[in-house]
Amino acid sequence: MDGLHQRPGLRHSLADRLTARLSRRGVIAGSGLAGVGLLASQANLLRSAAQDSAVVGQVIDPLATLEAFVVTLVGVGRQRGDALELGTDASRFLRAAQCEDEAHYHFLIAAGAKPEKTFSIPGRVVRNRASFLGALLEIKEVGVGAAMAAARQFAAVGNLRLVEIAYQIGAVEAQHLALTRLYLGEQVASDRAFARWRFAGAAEATDVLVDAGYINGKGEEVAFPGPLSRQCRGVFGLVPETTEDQEFGPVATPVAT
Repeated sequence: MDGLHQRPGLRHSLADRLTARLSRRGVIAGSGLAGVGLLASQANLLRSAAQDSAVVGQVIDPLATLEAFVVTLVGVGRQRGDALELGTDASRFLRAAQCEDEAHYHFLIAAGAKPEKTFSIPGRVVRNRASFLGALLEIKEVGVGAAMAAARQFAAVGNLRLVEIAYQIGAVEAQHLALTRLYLGEQVASDRAFARWRFAGAAEATDVLVDAGYINGKGEEVAFPGPLSRQCRGVFGLVPETTEDQEFGPVATPVAT
């Protein structure tokens, strides 16, 4: 029996904190409170795993940093939407993507992640539509690679629940990647059967942000979550749901020897 069932007070306390945090940020606006208990359950299990394994902590910190950065970057872009000539369709996509990325962030924070939360936004990035969407495209590519690395690291410690959650995050990042290409005017890639390998570990993704000047670099300093509120009306699936959460319970998984 996991710690969530053993300590109901912790479950309710965490659920209350998550509800307050997500409500303030607008993440659950328009979708009610359904799923908050599940979110608390998942976050508590991830927190426990992070405490038991240094590897898990090394994974969730850079993932949360990536999510914090992209939420902040998109907030800056949305604020300058008219100047960047983003248009209605691209702006609608950015609003939804920002909400989804912030849901990832708050889940990781509730699980104990300690990310960077202040970023440098170089002027070259927000010069025009092409420069902004081009920068977002690069970060989404990093996000897909980081999720792939995270899934492997979670598998190495034998936690299939976390593998599923990393896959879920990576799947959404890949959708964002495809849509960003579309709004950038590029062809949606159809020349790869498998996503490109990028990192041996999720922490390497943070190095990309440093090298690109987004952390401690030259440019406007912007703190997470950036300007403008997040609007999540019409956005669903804000809570991770894994095999263990289904009514039929955990499924036995063969282990290769």
